Amino acid sequence: MWEQVYCGLQVPGPEAESTQFRRRRLGEVLLVAIIMGGCAHHPNPSADLTSGLAPFTTTRNQAVHLVATTKHSLGPQDLNTLAVTYTALEKKANAYASFMGDSVRSQSFDVDRDNVCASQLMAAINAFNKTLPTIAAAKDVRTIPVDWVPTFADAMRTRWSAYNAAISTMSPDAKAALLKQLSAETVWPNYEDIATEPILTRPTATP
Repeated sequence: MWEQVYCGLQVPGPEAESTQFRRRRLGEVLLVAIIMGGCAHHPNPSADLTSGLAPFTTTRNQAVHLVATTKHSLGPQDLNTLAVTYTALEKKANAYASFMGDSVRSQSFDVDRDNVCASQLMAAINAFNKTLPTIAAAKDVRTIPVDWVPTFADAMRTRWSAYNAAISTMSPDAKAALLKQLSAETVWPNYEDIATEPILTRPTATP
């Protein structure tokens, strides 16, 4: 399997998996993270972060991959359409990422804001998925998953009490490291920062 690199993000190539399989795998990853977290008496926010955020991070990487590859086949007008639809998605995704960071900083969780962020992210993903096939040259252009968002939002709410208790015991340095990791896992790049030069590819390590 080959992986591709955009803006420092390692993302799967187009041959990696089918959309249906990716969605199923995302659901399985999130379910395992929730179950394992629920069984832990002393959750470790930093250790659990990557697995818990897998659907969010994977969707970001897939969107970046689609934008980077689609850019190579578009004229000026379609490039503008791509920029507008991705930027709208980026803003909603980063609003959710900001909410997660604010929750850690304030050690509080706003359920209403969580609901709004999840709803707006779903709408933005659906709009992106609807627009991309209308401008992409390839007829089999792929979309990004959206059905993981409600489960992700629910997991945020149900896990927060355990996470908050663990975060409250963290040192300032550990909390800063957690926020840095959270940002790396969730922040989406600007459209202008997604590479337009030839795509860099390299083989993944084999077991």
